[in-house]
Amino acid sequence: MKSLMLRFALFLLSLAALILIYLFQEWSYGAWIGGILGWPRNETAQWVVSKLVRFVLNDSFAILMIYTLFQERKYVLFAFLVQLFGFVFLLIPYLVLSLSFTFQHEASLSYLHRITMNPTLIMLLIPAFLYQKRTIVDS
Repeated sequence: MKSLMLRFALFLLSLAALILIYLFQEWSYGAWIGGILGWPRNETAQWVVSKLVRFVLNDSFAILMIYTLFQERKYVLFAFLVQLFGFVFLLIPYLVLSLSFTFQHEASLSYLHRITMNPTLIMLLIPAFLYQKRTIVDS
């Protein structure tokens, strides 16, 4: 019973954190971190740090949600690998393209922004894991 309550509390924590990250998506993590560490004010660096922090927070809380739902190491490990894939093949190109192009190309980057900055890939794993778990139980 205690384990179930802890899982439920962690699920609610991860859900609340994802909602708060979404609501405060315009907040500059980079400026806050830079202020604490005493970095010189550089808007580009603050923007990059903000995107990095938001990506890591979103995906980490989504992985916590996966852990609370399934409590299987293989699912958490696979979700982490998807997060790593997203970092290398989505976030880094998104940052490079966003810093390289002018505002004329902003519309074409919006889809890449959505899939990168929202925990879309990780959240898509939840129905896939549920289907896999159900298929294994049925067979």
